[in-house]
Order: sequence, then C-alpha cells, then structure tokens
Amino acid sequence: MTRLTVGHSGEIALPDELRERYALKPNTPVRIIETRNGILLVPLTDAPMSADLAAELAAWQSLGTQAWDAFSFEDSEQ
Repeated sequence: MTRLTVGHSGEIALPDELRERYALKPNTPVRIIETRNGILLVPLTDAPMSADLAAELAAWQSLGTQAWDAFSFEDSEQ
C-alpha cells in the first residue's frame, strides 16, 4: 500500500504505476464517491477495463465490508 499526502491545495500526486494502470492522463475526469469507510476515486475514461482489474474488483466486491478490515486507520509510521 502506498502512503500519499494531501497538499496545501488539496492535491494528491498519484504514483506513475497507478496513473498507468488506470489510464490517468493529465486532465482525465474522475469521480469521487464517498463511502462509510473512506473515498473511492473512479477514473472516467473510455479505456476498457483489463480482465485482471475486473477480476480484482469482483473479488473485492465479494468480500463486502470485510475487505476494509485489511486497512487500519492507524498508521504505524507516525
């Protein structure tokens, strides 16, 4: 898991690997969805979803709220 920091103007710089994986180019529109446990950033592109990513998302959805237990709000690096 990558740790990111929100800048003074609210910006978050995503690592190259994530931008490439989700086809995020400059000026790509995104949707932010608030959930009970955090936020979900969804790129709004015409790029087709890879089979690997579709399988990963299906696996996460099948776990439901149990998946969030893997991500503690406490940060041991602080």
